[in-house]
Amino acid sequence: MPDPTDTTPPADQPPRKLSPQDKAIQAYATDADVFVTTASTDAEIRPLLEARGYDAADFAAAQALIDSLLAAYQGRAAGMGKQATATEKQSDAIVISRDDYARFREIARASFPTQADRLTLSLTGDVPEDTGRFITLARASYTAAGKAPHAAKLTKRGYPAATLAPLIAALDSFTDTASEQDEAQGSAIGDTAKRDAAYDALREFMKELKGVAKGALRGNPSLLAKLGL
Repeated sequence: MPDPTDTTPPADQPPRKLSPQDKAIQAYATDADVFVTTASTDAEIRPLLEARGYDAADFAAAQALIDSLLAAYQGRAAGMGKQATATEKQSDAIVISRDDYARFREIARASFPTQADRLTLSLTGDVPEDTGRFITLARASYTAAGKAPHAAKLTKRGYPAATLAPLIAALDSFTDTASEQDEAQGSAIGDTAKRDAAYDALREFMKELKGVAKGALRGNPSLLAKLGL
C-alpha cells in the first residue's frame, strides 16, 4: 500500500501546501489504517472482535474504505494540480498578449495621430483590465490593422499580415485555455466531493468499530493501548 503520508512533489514542482482539512483527512486515513491492521492481525484482539461479529469480510470492508479514501484524496490532489496549471497557463498567456498589444498600440498610435484613424483601429481610451473586453479590443485593433488604409503603413512598422495573424490566433486560444480551466475546476470540485464522501463513510465505520472495540476489550488496558484507545 502506498504511504499516505508521502506528499513529496516531483522535482520540477514546488511543494504544495496542505490545508488544515487536507492534513486532518490524511492523518485520519493513516490512523484508521493502523487501527484496522492491528485489530485484524493481533492474536489477542482479533478473537475478541470476532466474538462481537467482526469477521474477515468486515475487516476487508474497512480496508476497502481506507483505500477508497486514499484514492479519492490522491485524485483530488491531482485535480487541484491540474486546475492550478490551467490557471497559470492562462495567466501567463494573457500577460504575453497584453505586452504584445501594448507594443502594437504604442506604435500604431504614433503612426496614426488623428482621432478618426485611432477610432478605426480601436486605439482610443484605456485598455480594459477585464480579460474578455481586452480580447475583444485587441482583436478589433489587429483586424483593422490588416486592412486598408492602415495596412500599408503598419506593414512598414513591423505589422504585416504574417505578424498580425499569430497575434490574433493567440487571442483566440484563450477560449480553449479558459475551457481547460473550467473543466479542471469542475473536476476538482467533483474530486473534493468524492474525497469527502469517502471520508464520511470511513468515519462512520470506524466510529462503530472503535466503540465496539472499547467494549470488547474493556478491562484489558494493554490491548486497548495497542489500538490507541
